[in-house]
Amino acid sequence: MLTSDLRKTVSVAITALFMMVSTACGQMAVTTDEDATRAADLITQDNLRLQLGIIAHDSMRGRDTPSPELTQTARYIAGQFQEFGLEPGAGDSYIQTYPMTRISPASADRQVLQISGPTGEADLEYGDDFFVQATGESAEADGVLVLVEGAEDMPNAASQIAVLRVTTANIRQVFGGRLRDAIRAANPAGLVVVLDLPETQFDRFRGFLGSERVVYGGLESDGVPVAFTSQGSLPSDLASQIEAGSLEDGWTARVATRATVEVEEAPNTIGVLRGSDPGLRDEYVLITAHMDHVGVGRAVDGDSIYNGADDDGSGTVTVVEIARAFASLEKAPRRSIIFMTVSGEEKGLLGSRYYAENPTYPLENTVANINLDMVGRNWSDTIVAIGKDESTLGPQVERISADHPELDMAVIDDIWPEESFYSRSDHYNFAQRGVPILFFFNGTHDQYHQPGDHVDLIDYDKMARIGQLVFYLSLEVANQEERPAWDPEAYERVVQTPRT
Repeated sequence: MLTSDLRKTVSVAITALFMMVSTACGQMAVTTDEDATRAADLITQDNLRLQLGIIAHDSMRGRDTPSPELTQTARYIAGQFQEFGLEPGAGDSYIQTYPMTRISPASADRQVLQISGPTGEADLEYGDDFFVQATGESAEADGVLVLVEGAEDMPNAASQIAVLRVTTANIRQVFGGRLRDAIRAANPAGLVVVLDLPETQFDRFRGFLGSERVVYGGLESDGVPVAFTSQGSLPSDLASQIEAGSLEDGWTARVATRATVEVEEAPNTIGVLRGSDPGLRDEYVLITAHMDHVGVGRAVDGDSIYNGADDDGSGTVTVVEIARAFASLEKAPRRSIIFMTVSGEEKGLLGSRYYAENPTYPLENTVANINLDMVGRNWSDTIVAIGKDESTLGPQVERISADHPELDMAVIDDIWPEESFYSRSDHYNFAQRGVPILFFFNGTHDQYHQPGDHVDLIDYDKMARIGQLVFYLSLEVANQEERPAWDPEAYERVVQTPRT
């Protein structure tokens, strides 16, 4: 017979052993195949069609950043996350807000581009001959024109105005290279960008760069006016010299920009499914899409609302339905899952940049970012996975696709490298900070950034299958022992090379 003390000791030991076994079993127990299949089957065409019909409806007016309709979209998604039982991902809220500034060019009579030189002068007309990109309420400069080859050659002198010629050969290099950052770093007196492009391209740039713009954070400092003009609008001798790459002495310019400025806020929506493994629950799989589009603009065939059903309503509602699937699991995955719909992608990846700089969950513990942008059109049986060659996520998604032939979804590499899509969606802000990424994308189409990007053109069956593929991939990443790993060369290229 056991003594009282011995009985107590044995009881404590048995209890401790039971707790250890329970914890170990909890760590080892992961989602069953049956439960995973049941959850994946919740990602249906009908649910996707219902969700997209709401956020891409005309009443959402294209979900511009910022706008009341975008805020309404964020709140709607937050309500879905709450309904699924996800935890708020921004403190006690599902919505993370960030500061931004809206800058709108003032009236035409307040914008100036005057050029004079040894052989002539010109007072260019705003709208026809030039347009401006305002940096603040007021900026102006008088100085000597200095020809530069790129952003890295900007002069640092209060008396010099840089002249940068843009052609079809260097257009992506110039506008993909953070031109504004280079200007702020060098601080020339001003900048004149000469667009030596076909007229249709000039008009496109005028509509995009010369209209209202939104910048990240607070107001950019005044002092560096930027004017865009065409080569044909310049004095002929000056145009010839710029084209030849050698500017003679004596050319000067006056540049002045005026704008109205409004400081506002924009939302990201974040919901979290907490992981089940005590050792891994503080690591995260981040699944993202951007919920904004470009709002209301130039009418085409009487339609001025740029609904953005594919861009990126398709990715947004797919993330929502993936969240529904994960929340239905009988046992949560080992790692935590963050579901985030960001805003400001169309304005320069603003929302994802803000989260990357102000994460609510540490980026060093974020093991992967899976981003969905425009997944509702084009081929019915193929998805492009940009970044597939950069980490173990690439072979992993290929294997998972092969393991699920019912999805009928081939996963291919980026087939448009010349378009630089890698740097044009929200995963880019996470890749540059060392998070392995996979970007699911199916390319553009005739309705890209047009009012015709409507819900009735979406392939909902394809969206559902892509959503199921991403669910299976994310589930495996969340349950596996090892983190996804970068290819060393890709890590050097993407992460360790300084951003320009």
